[in-house]
Amino acid sequence: MTVKELMKEYNIEIDDIRWFLSILEAERLLSFPQDRIDLIRYIWSGELENNLYNMEEKYLENLQEQMDRNITDESDIRDFFKEAELASIKRKH
Repeated sequence: MTVKELMKEYNIEIDDIRWFLSILEAERLLSFPQDRIDLIRYIWSGELENNLYNMEEKYLENLQEQMDRNITDESDIRDFFKEAELASIKRKH
């Protein structure tokens, strides 16, 4: 089974993946320590921009590659898609 087939099974689209990854990135940004220097460097260095650029496409490609190389199994991907599906449902309500 491929990542795209799993997406169809869970009835999620690339926009749903983008939404869920945005949630994860927002949580990461909110977890920076009280000292704002690390957050400022993260933004200034372009790392934030790099992480956001095509994040959903890069993430899905990486998942497929890991699946193809037997680094990640289907159950792990299903767990991720289940969380993305729940986030999508919450977003639409």
